Amino acid sequence: MPSTFLGLNTSYRGLVASNSGLNTTANNISNIETAGYSRQQANQVASSAIRTYTSYGCVGTGVDTLSAERVRDVFYDIKYWNNNSKLGEYDKKQYYAAIIETYLNDTKGTNAVKGFTSIFDEYEAAMESLSTNTGDSSYALDFIGKAGNLCEYFNLLYNNFQSMQTDVNDEIKIKIDEINGIAQEISTLNKEINTIEMDGVSRANELRDKRDLLVDELSAIVDVTVDERDIVDARTGEVSGVTNFSVKIAGGQTLVDGYDYRELICVPRDTYQQVNTNDAEGLYDVRWTDTGDDLGVHAKSTQGELKGLFEMRDGNNGEAFNGRVSQVDPDNQQVSVKVTDSYLMDMSKSTLPLSNGRITLNGQTYYYKEWSYQLSDDGKSATYTFTMDEEKNALSDSEPLSTSLVFEKAKIGEQVNYQGIPYYLEQMNEWVRNYAEKFNDIYGDDKATDYRGDNHKGDIFYTGTNSVNGEQYKMEMKSDAKKYKSTDDGYFKLTAGNFNVEKSVEDDPDSMATHTVETGGISKYDIIASLKDLSTNKEKMTFRGCKAEDFLVCLMGDAALNAESANNFQSIYSNIEQTIANNRISISGVDADEEAANMINYQNAYNLSSKMISVLCEVYDKLIQETGV
Repeated sequence: MPSTFLGLNTSYRGLVASNSGLNTTANNISNIETAGYSRQQANQVASSAIRTYTSYGCVGTGVDTLSAERVRDVFYDIKYWNNNSKLGEYDKKQYYAAIIETYLNDTKGTNAVKGFTSIFDEYEAAMESLSTNTGDSSYALDFIGKAGNLCEYFNLLYNNFQSMQTDVNDEIKIKIDEINGIAQEISTLNKEINTIEMDGVSRANELRDKRDLLVDELSAIVDVTVDERDIVDARTGEVSGVTNFSVKIAGGQTLVDGYDYRELICVPRDTYQQVNTNDAEGLYDVRWTDTGDDLGVHAKSTQGELKGLFEMRDGNNGEAFNGRVSQVDPDNQQVSVKVTDSYLMDMSKSTLPLSNGRITLNGQTYYYKEWSYQLSDDGKSATYTFTMDEEKNALSDSEPLSTSLVFEKAKIGEQVNYQGIPYYLEQMNEWVRNYAEKFNDIYGDDKATDYRGDNHKGDIFYTGTNSVNGEQYKMEMKSDAKKYKSTDDGYFKLTAGNFNVEKSVEDDPDSMATHTVETGGISKYDIIASLKDLSTNKEKMTFRGCKAEDFLVCLMGDAALNAESANNFQSIYSNIEQTIANNRISISGVDADEEAANMINYQNAYNLSSKMISVLCEVYDKLIQETGV
């Protein structure tokens, strides 16, 4: 039989429940502008009914408030994280693509920095004037100055791109530090949450909100997958209130596992660890501190700001050194690699470090001192032979060279299928190498003379400067030669960064070759005319199917397409993010009108419970006072 005072207890429970609802509502309203806050609701259930007379469960005993629960939909969280990673990637690509367009901007006018078209037009105009005044050294001096301006344009553009690559590299370091910081915070929160929720009833709502907000931040940097599993008590076999919360990044690599977390480290490349002759110094490789394994951000599954930064820094349009080991000579520490890609057989496109580079053979890293190149007789393949650096390889974890490497994969760098900074550097290099070689071929004709009649057979006008010793290259090796050594003095050593005019020509403008001498000593003023024709005649020089003077048109086309693509994808994923965020807010966000309605409902319920207690108190008072029960 229920107690006489059961009604009073039942009303009291209602009073407590209404009060908890009001407190929860007040908390929601207070955090209406708090970033990452999830709306909470009181988790209330009917109290267990009691026995009355001969029946069980007939009389209710009120309501119990178990906890305040977050209102959250994991489905929308996952959708948000996945999309946020894609948005982060294109945010970075959009930003740096705009900078590339600015670098390539073909500005004109006296108050603006001159672009390629203006500089090249002035260069050709000076060449035109020289063609009709070959005996006047002042015209030769003017042309040499304009040629120097052309070289400086490429030098500046090259340095700008390398500086940009350094900036991207520095931002990668910042993002890695952010990942490490977030990982540490999440592992700490995991411990704090489990401490509070260990009883299986309490809920660490605010801490869970903070953890989810950290995952939101992390998802913008790199792709994430999250998993939370209940931990079963080994003694009882029952589920405890403790959970294991794990976070994986970059295609499924563990970052946080419960209370443990892993750290990443940025390792700057030494000069002997180059993968691209155009790369700025000190580019970072990102590795796990516990295993030393590479993070592998170039994998197709990886997304986020980190992916966008790495593709911008390392993007080579998929044109990296890639082949098969054809021969190994352990005695002489040489490895031969056969390649079939057309860009690896065109030395005007060469990107290999001339010395002190690294090569990956069957997944192991080796270091080489120099290399040689041999084109096959049928022109369908080529063989690179690398001479290894025994001292550096002895200090590495790689196995000693052996014939077991034959037929295994060999690569230098990564084939990053994106037109990033290395791609634009390679395009500039290709142009200056081809232009310099074609120009020098005409300039150094067998019958070439200056206006004084001095022969200049084999002389060169354009060259490059060796950064090690400061000496200019002689450009003795042609780009179409069948056989090369990295130590040879050839056009493959020329870059947009070291491109310049041969010093002897600058020092003595009168020595500039302008004529050819025909039979009988008759001078023919055709060298300058041939040089002028080089800019517009695609039979003499072509760059990607265009005229030499259209160099910038090709690069601007690439930059514009990349910028447009980044803008479009950024806009698409931004719109998707807004849609998903709105869906999340519709469930987890605090709505002022809804909370106002809840406040009134809980207030009414509180007042009713209070009224019920008041009525029951009058009844019990009368009962006690008048009957003495």
